[in-house]
Parts: sequence; structure tokens; C-alpha cells
Amino acid sequence: MSSAVPINQSHPESKSQKMGLFVLFLFLKFFLALLLILLAAAGGLATGAYFRLQSLPDVRKLGNFDPHERSEILTPDGKVLKEIFGEENRKVVLLKDIPLQVRQAVLAIEDARFEEHGGVDPIGILRAVKANMDKNDVVQGGSTITQQVVKNLFFTPEKSYARKAAEAVLSIQVDQTFSKQQILELYLNLIYWGHNAYGIQAAAETYFGKSVKDLTLSESALIAGLIRGPENFSPYRNYKMAKIRQAETLRKMVESKFITAEAAEQAKKEPLKLNGIRRGMQHPYFTTYVMDHLKKLYTDSELETKGLKIYTSINVKAQNHAIKVVGDHLAKLKDYNIQQGALVAIDSKTGHVIAMVGGTKFGYGANEFNRAFQAQRQTGSAFKPFVYVTGFENGLTPWSTEVDGPTVYRTGPGTTWSPQNYGRNYRGAMSLHSALVASTNVVAVKVMDKVGIDKVVEMTKRLGIKSEVRPFLSSALGASEITPLEMTQAFSAFANDGVLNMASPILRIEDKNGNVIMDNAHPKGKRVLDKDVVRALNHTLMAVVTGGTATAAYIPGQQVAGKTGTTSSHKDAWFMGYTPQITTAIWIGNDTPMVMYGATGGVFCAPIWKDFMVDALKAYKPEVFPPQLPLNRKRQFSKGTYISSVEPETEEEKRKKEKERAKAAALAAARQKAQIPESQLDTSEQTRVRLRNNSSRPIVPTVPEDHDTAGRLEGGQRTNSRSGRMEGGTSGGQTVPQTPPTVPQNPPAQNNPPADPPPVPQNPPPQNNPPATTPQSVPQPPASP
Repeated sequence: MSSAVPINQSHPESKSQKMGLFVLFLFLKFFLALLLILLAAAGGLATGAYFRLQSLPDVRKLGNFDPHERSEILTPDGKVLKEIFGEENRKVVLLKDIPLQVRQAVLAIEDARFEEHGGVDPIGILRAVKANMDKNDVVQGGSTITQQVVKNLFFTPEKSYARKAAEAVLSIQVDQTFSKQQILELYLNLIYWGHNAYGIQAAAETYFGKSVKDLTLSESALIAGLIRGPENFSPYRNYKMAKIRQAETLRKMVESKFITAEAAEQAKKEPLKLNGIRRGMQHPYFTTYVMDHLKKLYTDSELETKGLKIYTSINVKAQNHAIKVVGDHLAKLKDYNIQQGALVAIDSKTGHVIAMVGGTKFGYGANEFNRAFQAQRQTGSAFKPFVYVTGFENGLTPWSTEVDGPTVYRTGPGTTWSPQNYGRNYRGAMSLHSALVASTNVVAVKVMDKVGIDKVVEMTKRLGIKSEVRPFLSSALGASEITPLEMTQAFSAFANDGVLNMASPILRIEDKNGNVIMDNAHPKGKRVLDKDVVRALNHTLMAVVTGGTATAAYIPGQQVAGKTGTTSSHKDAWFMGYTPQITTAIWIGNDTPMVMYGATGGVFCAPIWKDFMVDALKAYKPEVFPPQLPLNRKRQFSKGTYISSVEPETEEEKRKKEKERAKAAALAAARQKAQIPESQLDTSEQTRVRLRNNSSRPIVPTVPEDHDTAGRLEGGQRTNSRSGRMEGGTSGGQTVPQTPPTVPQNPPAQNNPPADPPPVPQNPPPQNNPPATTPQSVPQPPASP
């Protein structure tokens, strides 16, 4: 019997085999695909790593690495006045200038095998992995000092295996290219230590206020312990954590056999004297002036990153004395409504600023205004030397004569201006020498009008004044605003026999490598005045000190020249004084112009000047001004605006005259009506008329001229100021008709005011009228030679 399977039926075993083969085939396809993917990925990584390594920077560039370095403003002997930096406060120091214990502290805590490995330390990496696993935290890093240099200079904070591989390759190359000493020096000047301090020198200054070469073992260990987390470990923010890091550093130093255990224990117990974070400056009024000057030469970025060393001309002894003198005097003058003052002292022969005080107290962020070079103030009569020296240049001499009397000038269509002397006193004909010594306003205006306003304005520009001097006659009396620094610079040309050196606080500037890139130690000035002209002015201004308005500035054994100045309503007072060695300006006033009680340049400013100069001149040998030379110049005068020698009447004078005419007319009518003899009429101010005795009496009594105290300001507006009438008056005038009316007769000439300025009263006077400070008798020079 046989069994047979139909041909068209499937064998049961072949069907299951086919299913197994199908599954195996799918698995093989999936495995192959996965393998291909893995191979592709591996190939991609290898390819990426290959191309990244091919594009690595050339480590040889580190040899020319030029890190950002702060600039420093220094005294002539190298002491720091201010550090200038932006985000990075860094001062590069050589490795030989860094103490051994500082280097050992950094190596112990950061890379104990630095001298042994080749840029990458496999043993250090394994040690770090073990330490981190033991603590279950990241407590130790495996990067070497070389790797940290590479990471800071060549890479971003990106974290990837490719970057780590590139970092390792570059670190090995750096180690092969540079010595260990070069790498360590670069590292110590490169890394961040917190609070904008980059590099070990800035760190030492930030935390302990000293140079790195002066750090103790205790301080070195604390600073080294900050590297891993300068913001978190800073003793200013977490003193306890900073001490923990210090102890860890000392322990590592013992392990590395850099120090003994006893030295470590002693260092841990040593108290730390933190300096505090300070971002100020020394002598701020002088230093802010230096900063302003530097910004005309460099950009902020250049100052913050180029590592410049700016040696200044400050005389620290003179600067300290100037601060004391100004402060002491202003403290005594508070009761006279005087709150501020300024002093500028310049070496007359070089233009170097040796001292500057710009106020009573410099307040960071609150009161940083420097009045010495930022405050433009009216100068009063201190401006007059610019007028007279222009006159001497254009044909006048100190012995030329002008009439000090009522004078009228045209100021515009239908308007005029009449300058006034202090107290409205006139002296008649007088020499220009006497007029300048007595500070006569009218004569100064006449000289400016005669030589030309434009020439006087040009003279101020020639002397380096950049503030606007307005082209009006009132500028002859100091109506324009000028800074104390500009005034000092201009007067220094007088002291230097007509040679101007532009004021500067800089002796020289060096780059970070010590190369001198600007040398201003011996500047070559420019002659702006001929010798005969400037000497004529100097010898006239010497008389201001010996017998004029500035006798309080006289210094025995020294030749001193100068000019006082006081502005309208006593709002500003000046003394500009100079010797052949030093030129110094003194200004007092208030930031908001207010009346000072009785303040004049001769009474209040000249004593400040003298107190400063007596001490400052001790560093110089006494000198004398060169002798005068003949002035033989062709007169070159302008047409001017002078129109009359008759002074216009005030409104009060007009009303008085009108009242007198009405009274005379009433008396005449009464006499005619009553037919009473004139001799029997009563001319009193009563309205009724009555008989009286036959004593002789004029019908209209002579009324003396009664001048009011109001100034006569340009432009026609009445004011209560005494403009144009004080020793340093700015300007005074009144709008009056083109044709001046009849004016009372001129007052008789009066004696000159006292020679010596009166002493400063113990209590402020009850009114604003200052005592006259002009001399009692100004010696009259001989007639013109």
C-alpha cells in the first residue's frame, strides 16, 4: 500500500522553513543597515575630527600675543594717580618679578606636575576622575595650565569631544614650542581673578592693595585659591570660602614639598588685611584734568587697552599745599557768602601745570565739576592787561595819556553806552601806566575803542584763549566768560617774556614696552608778543603789586606782577599773579552766581595767591623780569565808536531838573502876581509863598549832582547792579537818546583811594558795597620819553 501526496498540495515542513528564512533575511538586512549607519557615523566623526585638526590655529602666534593692558596716569617719579581700564584691569609683569612662593602656590593648586608633563597630563586626568567619583561631585579638574592657556586664547566656552581633542593637540604643540617659564608667565598675566582683575598684578592690587612682589605666603595662597571660581570664592563676597580655598592651597604646597607644614600653619593663622575694592584716583582735580586732556589724544578704547604710561607734571608738594591753602581760606570766607574757589599754577617757562584745585571738595559722582578748567566766569578787570598789551603793540606806551572822564559810545541805532568807574569818580588826564595800576574802567574802554575791538579779541586768541570773547566794548571790563586755566595760560606768556607754551599736564607718554611715544618735557614755545611790548606790560603790572590794587600779593625778595578783578555785584573775584618762574590764577565765587559780601580780588584772592606762592617758589631760584625796551611803534588806531565826552543824564536827574524848572516857573508867576521883590520870596519846597526877611538868597538853589547807584547797561535796561563802576566791573551802560541832553557839571577830581586793601572784616558787612582797593597815591611816572 502506498501513500501518495497530491502534487498541488504544500508540504507542511517547507512552509515553516520558508517563514524562518524570511525572518532571518529581514534581520540580516536590519543588521546590515545598522552597521552601515554606525560605520557612516564613525566615518563622519573621524572626518570631522580630521578637518578640525587641520584647521587649528598656529600656536607660534602666542609669541606675539599682546593682551589688553590698562593705562596708568603717573606722577613724575612714577607713582600711580589713576588706572584706566574697561572690562579688563590688567598690568603685565615679567615672571622674574613674580615671587617664587606666588608661582608655587599657583602650581600646587592648579597643576602640580606642570614641569613633568608635555602639555596634557593623563595621570592628572585619572586623579581628577577618581577624586570626583569619591566625592560624587566635581571637586578637581584635569586641565593643565597649558590647556587653560589654550582654552582662554583659542576657543569659546563650547563643550564637545571634538573641542577637547583639539585643545589637547594644541596644548602639546604649545608645550613643544615654548618653554615652561614662558607658558607660566603667559598664564599668570592672562587669567581672571575677579572684580575686573586680570593677571596676578591686578589681583594683588585688588585684594591687598600692593604689588605682586610684596605678597606674603598667606596672601599668595589666598589669591591662588581663587582661580577656580574667582567670583564665588572672593573674600569680598564669601570670606569663609576664601579661607577654605587658602587652606587647601597651603595643603597642596606642603604635598608638593614647596613649604613645610609649620609654614603652612603659620600662614593660615596670619590675619588678612584686605584693601577693599577702590576705583578712585589720587589728586582728583588734577587727575580729571589729565583725563580730559588725554581724550583729545586717544580714544577710550586705546586708553583702556594699550598699556600706556602717562607721566604728568604734577608737583605733589605744591598740589597738597594748594588744596590746603584754598580750603583754609574758603572756610574763613563762608560768612561772606563765598562757597567755591579754584587755583591753577603753571610753570611759566614750560606751560606744565604743576597744581590745580577745582573746588572745595571733589565728590565722586556727586561733585566732580572742576572749576579750574570747566567753569567759564566773567573776569572783571583781570581782562584789562589784554587790552593794554594790544595798545602797546599798536603805538601806545605806558606813558601815553588819556582823559578819565565821562564818555559816551554808540552801541547801535539810537543807543549809546557810558562806562563808569567804581564810585563814579574821575581822575582827569592820566597815563596808561597809572590807569592800569588804579584799574580805571573808562581809560581801559578808551584804549580798546582806540586800537580796535577786533585786535583785542585777536590778542586773546593769540594767547591761547578758546572761550568766546564777545566783540563789545564791555569786554574790556571783563564781561566775557573765560576759564581759570585759560587765563593762567595767557598770563604765562607775559611771565615768559612773550613766549607762549600751551598749558599741558603731561611730561611724556610711554607705550607698554617703555618706548617714549610723546615727549613734552622741554616744549618749544611760540613767540606771541615782542619783547618791548610784553616788558612794558610786565613793569606796569609790577606796580599793581607794589602800589596798586594787589599789595596783598607782595612777596619780599620776589618780583611779582599781576592784576586783580571783581565783577558786577561781587559775583566773581580774581587775582592773576605771576613771577618769572610760576603763573597762578585764583578765582572765588559760587556755582550759582550770587553776591559775595565785600569780595574783591585784592582783598580776598591776593592773600590766597601769596600763601600758595610763598611755599611753591621755595623750589625755584629767585629771578627778575627783563628790563624794559623802548616802545617806538607806529600808531594804528581804529575809527572807534566814541561820540561825546558828556555823560548822559539818569532818569532821576531828569526828574529833578523838571521839578526845578516847574518850581522856578511857579515862583516867577507868584512874584509877578503879587509884585513882590524876588529877595523877599521864600524858595522852600512848600507850595505857599510868604514874605521873609531881606537876606540874600537865590531863587533856585544849586543842587549838587546826585548819582544813583544803578548801572547803565548796554541795551537800555535799567538795573540795580553796579556794573561798570567797580574795580573789576564788567560793563555798564544805559540806552539814551542819540543826542545827549544837558548834563550837570562833572564832579571835581578826587584823591585816589587808599593804597593798601583794608583787612578782611571779622563779620560780613551788612551791604554789598565793597571797600575800594585802589592805592592811596599812585606814583606818577615822568612824561613820555
